Amino acid sequence: MKIIYLPLEHIESRYTTALDRDIVKYLETSNKDFIRIYPDIEAPTEMKAGSFLDAEFTIRFKAEQIAEVARLYREDVIDSGDIVWSSDLWHPGLPESIAYMNYFANKDVKLRGLIHAGSFTDTDFVRDMERWAKNFEDILFDVSDKIFCGSEFIKNDIVKKRIIEPNKLQVTGFPLDLDNLDKYRKKHKKENIVLFSARNVDEKQPWLFDQMKEKLQSKLDCEFINTQHLDLNKNEFYKLIAKSKVMVSFALQENFGFSVLEANYLGCKVVVPNRLVYPELYDIDDLYNTFDEACELVINNITNWDNDYGYFDNDMTFHDCFNKWFRS
Repeated sequence: MKIIYLPLEHIESRYTTALDRDIVKYLETSNKDFIRIYPDIEAPTEMKAGSFLDAEFTIRFKAEQIAEVARLYREDVIDSGDIVWSSDLWHPGLPESIAYMNYFANKDVKLRGLIHAGSFTDTDFVRDMERWAKNFEDILFDVSDKIFCGSEFIKNDIVKKRIIEPNKLQVTGFPLDLDNLDKYRKKHKKENIVLFSARNVDEKQPWLFDQMKEKLQSKLDCEFINTQHLDLNKNEFYKLIAKSKVMVSFALQENFGFSVLEANYLGCKVVVPNRLVYPELYDIDDLYNTFDEACELVINNITNWDNDYGYFDNDMTFHDCFNKWFRS
């Protein structure tokens, strides 16, 4: 069995570089037979404000991945029983191409990989594309052999709103970038800093953090920082988290929440809404139902700070997702 591995494009501000690195490391150390397809296309140097990808670039990147997969079909490098494994199955054209080439080549090549989001979630920005995206997602869920997702929250959304065999979906979580995170874990003195790290888009409600800052600044000897207003590389971002005490989220949409998990791993108390993925990952004491409750949690965490709060350390961080993803 051969694995044709399609990584996400590397974007420093996201988790994509670390995910690719860790997948390759796993495949190599596990002695898997694999081919990694990473097109040699120059990535954009800047993203539009609030964006986490460049739509034109990612379509070029993914289209070239499909073209290379087609070449491997043509040259019989790919055969029945092999797996095309994508780090992002929300990959327009990929499931249709696999089904099409399987039919004409009389092959049974499997399609597997990760689903991060889609138009099946009411509050996701992709929902605006649902008129056509639903059709693509129905094809994706029909053609794919196995689909891995980060939370029960996203799995339930898919099962409720799309046509899919539920046993195709498996909740595995996603790995954190421990190679980088461990450089800062428990190595910085905590300061009275409250962070907000989400993108400046409507579904993350950044204006509520501004309102929190205005309401609490006179009550707390504390610094409120929206990291999106800073030009930080990944390691500078981790260093800031490592010395901060609190991370706040006001998200209306979150299927996994990497930065909040990273903050918790680096010793921040999290203040997160009692909705979306958060109840799966955090204690009831970290969850709020109203803006005022969120403010009270921040006040309590700062004024009653205890260095023995501990650091996030559970199966969502150290699970064996790689074994689940690449099991035969």
